[in-house]
Amino acid sequence: MDFLRRLAGAAALAAMGAAGWFSLRLARADAEFRKGTPESVARAVEMEPLNAAYLTLRALQVEYAGGDARPLLEKIARVTPYTSAPRIKLGLEAETRGDLGEAEKWLLDAARVDHQYEPRWTLANFYFRQQRMEEFWKWIRSALVVSYGERSAAFDLCWRASPDAGVILERAIPDRHEVLTAFVWYLMARDPGDAAEAAIRLSKAHDSSDAAVLNTEMDRLVEAGRRAAAGEVWRNLGHADPPKNGNLVVHPDFEAARVGHGFDWRLIENAGVNFTPLDTPMALRISFDGMQPQSCLLVEQFVGVEKGKRYVLRWEARGSATGMEWQAGAESGMVRVGEDWMSGELGFVAAKDGEAVELRYARPLGEARTEGLIELRHIALLKQISEEQK
Repeated sequence: MDFLRRLAGAAALAAMGAAGWFSLRLARADAEFRKGTPESVARAVEMEPLNAAYLTLRALQVEYAGGDARPLLEKIARVTPYTSAPRIKLGLEAETRGDLGEAEKWLLDAARVDHQYEPRWTLANFYFRQQRMEEFWKWIRSALVVSYGERSAAFDLCWRASPDAGVILERAIPDRHEVLTAFVWYLMARDPGDAAEAAIRLSKAHDSSDAAVLNTEMDRLVEAGRRAAAGEVWRNLGHADPPKNGNLVVHPDFEAARVGHGFDWRLIENAGVNFTPLDTPMALRISFDGMQPQSCLLVEQFVGVEKGKRYVLRWEARGSATGMEWQAGAESGMVRVGEDWMSGELGFVAAKDGEAVELRYARPLGEARTEGLIELRHIALLKQISEEQK
């Protein structure tokens, strides 16, 4: 029994000694590593050949000195089975040497062990450089699935692959709300760029946080005369179809809900001009402090007129501010005002499909800029029937 106790004690002492020796070796290796010189880091690697941090720094030093770091990188890949960085580096180095098979093997291995953005993005770029477009579209879409933050570089690469928004939308944009939103913003900033299809798809999510981007694109579509595409976004945002018969004006009394975009009235900001929607009676009040520009656009609405057809615009106005006129087609009509509501109308021929009717202010020659207010209501735009049609 005493023998067994002495044996156990000896084993314990041996274990303690081994642990102490191992700890001392670790400390010595760490001290060499911290010196940071090529020689000291090499000594650290000799003492701890499986330490990934030591191997990584040594590989960088060898590469910087113009040496071949591949053996070190391959060792790093073996000792870090779930790290993509050495595999990506080995893949890109092989591509530089022209060994495309080796490059693809390492890059695919990087994507296998790491499912984040960087390996997928690197593979997409590799396949783009090799013009292997089927693989490119697969991996750029896969990268965008896990992407975050700024995505313009990925969209730029897609645009270089195919300057067609529809192709990119179909092949690269995943069913991720934030990616699609970013893509719509990206397309709107391009020249040329067509965000209509992407905006329609985004609008089907019925997410209120998309109002800014969708309203911006919808306004662009309306102004470009693309009423069908704008109408899809408009409806998906929860608005009723703009009228196609009878009075073509949306919100003829500027009533709620006031959208301010798309097919609704747009109130144009100008210094010295203020807008106040009224509820009793329903109307729009425009106030001037005398410091407004000498001429400016005040309100506008893009209406569903047809090129070459005759229309009549009617309104009621009251107040004291002067210098306002409606413009439609190539015609303009002065707005008369007084204490009571006064009616006016303007006949015109539509110069294009879906053009705007506009209310503008211009300081009359020889007069000071107007001050006071004007109120508008009962705006109506009606198609005129020719004698042959009666």
